[in-house]
Amino acid sequence: YDDIFALLHDDVRLDEGLRRTSAYSRSLSTGQPPKKQIFVTSFNQFKKALTYDAICRKVYPNRDRVLVLVDEVDDFLDRDKLVFNICQNKANNFSRETLQRYLETARAAYLNEPCPEQGSYWSTLYQKFLAIHKEVQDASRSLNKSFGIFNEATLRHCSSNIAQDLDGYRSLIARPYESVNRAMPGSYYSDVERTIYLTYYVLLEDVQKYDALFKEERKFLSFEYYSKFLRKSGVEYDDLVYGHDPLSHIIELHPATKDGLTRFLYEIVLKRMEIRDRARSVNSVDVVFNFDCVGFTGTPFIDNYPTSSYIRKESTEQIPDLIDRGFYAHSVEKLSQQDFETRFRMFQGTNNNVTVRYALSDFVDDGNELEVLKSILRGNSMSDEDHTIPNVLVDLCGVFKRSSVRDVRDVIVAETSYKYVYHVDPTDGGDRILCCSTSTDVPFDEEFYKYLVTEYQERLPEVVFFFVDNRNVIGKDVPFQLAYREKFSKPLFAESVVLAHDVDDFSRIWQALGRSRTMNDTCFTIYLAGYSMEYGREATDVCSWRLTRDLYIKNCDMRTAGNLSSIYQTLIAVTNLANKRFYHEDDIVNDFLERMSGLLPDKVDQLARKFAAEIFGSRVCAGIVCNILRSKFAVSTSEHVRNVAPSEDVVKRLLVELSRAKHEVRSTSNDVYDLVVAFLSGDANDEGQEISYTKQQQKQKQKQQNKNMDSDTMESWDKRHQLPLAFEESDYYQASKRGEDRVSHCLALPIPKACFRVAYTTMGRRRTIRLFPTVQFVYSHHIKPQYVDEALRSAVKSGLRQPDVRQWFWKCINSNDAQEEDDAGGAMNVKVEANLLRQNPQYSLLALRRGVYLIGTKDQFNGFEVSTSPLAQDARYVVDEAGFVLYDADPSSSRDLDGFG
Repeated sequence: YDDIFALLHDDVRLDEGLRRTSAYSRSLSTGQPPKKQIFVTSFNQFKKALTYDAICRKVYPNRDRVLVLVDEVDDFLDRDKLVFNICQNKANNFSRETLQRYLETARAAYLNEPCPEQGSYWSTLYQKFLAIHKEVQDASRSLNKSFGIFNEATLRHCSSNIAQDLDGYRSLIARPYESVNRAMPGSYYSDVERTIYLTYYVLLEDVQKYDALFKEERKFLSFEYYSKFLRKSGVEYDDLVYGHDPLSHIIELHPATKDGLTRFLYEIVLKRMEIRDRARSVNSVDVVFNFDCVGFTGTPFIDNYPTSSYIRKESTEQIPDLIDRGFYAHSVEKLSQQDFETRFRMFQGTNNNVTVRYALSDFVDDGNELEVLKSILRGNSMSDEDHTIPNVLVDLCGVFKRSSVRDVRDVIVAETSYKYVYHVDPTDGGDRILCCSTSTDVPFDEEFYKYLVTEYQERLPEVVFFFVDNRNVIGKDVPFQLAYREKFSKPLFAESVVLAHDVDDFSRIWQALGRSRTMNDTCFTIYLAGYSMEYGREATDVCSWRLTRDLYIKNCDMRTAGNLSSIYQTLIAVTNLANKRFYHEDDIVNDFLERMSGLLPDKVDQLARKFAAEIFGSRVCAGIVCNILRSKFAVSTSEHVRNVAPSEDVVKRLLVELSRAKHEVRSTSNDVYDLVVAFLSGDANDEGQEISYTKQQQKQKQKQQNKNMDSDTMESWDKRHQLPLAFEESDYYQASKRGEDRVSHCLALPIPKACFRVAYTTMGRRRTIRLFPTVQFVYSHHIKPQYVDEALRSAVKSGLRQPDVRQWFWKCINSNDAQEEDDAGGAMNVKVEANLLRQNPQYSLLALRRGVYLIGTKDQFNGFEVSTSPLAQDARYVVDEAGFVLYDADPSSSRDLDGFG
């Protein structure tokens, strides 16, 4: 496929000359090779591309001829995932007085002391810090509240996954002394002030993270500062400045130093912190407004927008539905039970016989994680006749934050007779299965599934407990369910528990039920808190429960109303449409600086007036905004909101109120606009501060990739284990067309140093197998850092200079080739002599000769790429890690590996 950023190159055009006929006909008439005009990309990469002026100049005049094909429309148009921001940052110029004020305000909020600074900005900031501190300490275990600091002492997160902990810290604290480049300006969980407080919080709660910074900066600790803050700590000045003890060790031995040293480091961190200089953003609504789009979704609760076709017709009539909304049910409609069931059946589709029971989850707040699991397995919230031991648990709300799968296994063994526990690998999202008796943890692949079926036949659901942690893997499908049902005519998921607890979002609960691919055959128990429920009832059709109706209608009301992010981004997209551009450039770049200077309210009002002028300067844009608001108001539960007519005066006033709410400077007006803003804000909290989460934040811990793809999350290797390579090319695009792509040639280079070596005995002979990696495989995460040393770096540089790489490679490996020896032993006597490969690597293997193999990344040695390898004439066959033969140099030979040896 063509990378979307190929549009930056001058030779990639979208003009009239390239659209006359087919690509093949053009190539005949012009003598130019046909150019691909299909671009495969991610949502965010596409939106990022539209922030480049060079790409916009090509795409905008041709936007009516572009078709955008979208998978997962619910993700693309989700109200919390709309925007993509690209920012340019600059160093801050905080004065020492400002830094001191930030420190004292954060310290007061942390210690719950009175605000030290009485002033409009600092007292407001103090209240904000208090709110953030409260949420960090919040006992709620919901996925959408699992943000902030991932540390056992703070958010009680998974203590068994250090990489996950560090990644959560770096990503969600917004990299305190690198850059602040999160979501939208003004967003409560995206701003500099949040970073400023969380940096202080981490500094006090998890000082070990700052050992390296203290080691770097301790020599700058002045004697004046020591005299003022550290003299009474019991530590000598020379020991602090010239000593070698890490920060965490000093504070552990001398607790009185904590306040002084954290003050010292906090000022350094804030000085290094970057702030926004300028920003451009493109959101999904901009895409819908400008391009014809076709998409697919399994979660059809999305906001409604006018299409590009509607806009091109310059229509001002009611906006047609993007999707059929005939199954939506709203509170204001006061549907009878029969009408509700009719609509709900339309929503269900083929999953029209789902059997559920509801149970209270109050016990979740009372016990620890493993006690919660015991209560679920014992059915403490249900009567004895209703309880059946489940074989599936979907943890939707993230209760099991710190428990490892082996902790879960111990409870399963004590409470049930299951022999295996299925779980999801938190590092790559892979399917794993743990043996309860031996603690062996293996991939849950087709081979192991066939073993289970052969061993246990239709009793398989009685043997395997499926533990699906939905915090780490949103929308994870457990494999082989349909294969099992086809073979045995019964579901693999017999009795499933969905632990929703405080997650009352029907879309997410239904998604959790959907982890069962056989919903009509599985019986579900849904644990929820805070609802009055009917008890003593057997599991019955999901549609017959009053709670289902309440949750479903609430979900339809909430999704139609949207939230502050979605309505604000919609307004921005309309102004972009009026200005004939894809992207928006922020007029207010740093809310907190404007707020500190007292200029923010006036600038927000000025911005609202600019919005109004641009929107009402175009009849089509004004019609879009009025129609969107009219359709939203019509389903409000408040009669006052339903009666609001979106006239020009009303919309102009509403633009002011929404802009103020977005930038957190709105005060209550004690009129109908309070109700309208609250309705459009969706999930704004009591303080009027927005709670918005980006897709990036929600899935931060997942980083899952398709099982057949190489993961792009790699640990940072120490410099002595790095292999730096660089090439200069005046025009890389043209060089690659001429076949002079030195980067590709380098990545295909075989390295004459074995990364794996095993010796074995067969037929009385001692033999050796060696695996040699390509440079590309070394850059993957499947090899250990220790493989790269000075000798290897020299070998690679030597190989790049060789006119005949094949001859050089064989000369190098033959010089230390393993010779066969006589071995009278009867057994194979297998011995792994060297192994620098990681567990479960994704690879393709190129067989060269007996005992000599080249290992590359997953798709490096397919049938098309083998011919370009330096060792192409030695290639015998290629297999992947599953054993599938991808290439055979002699297809006429027998399909038997023994022919190779």
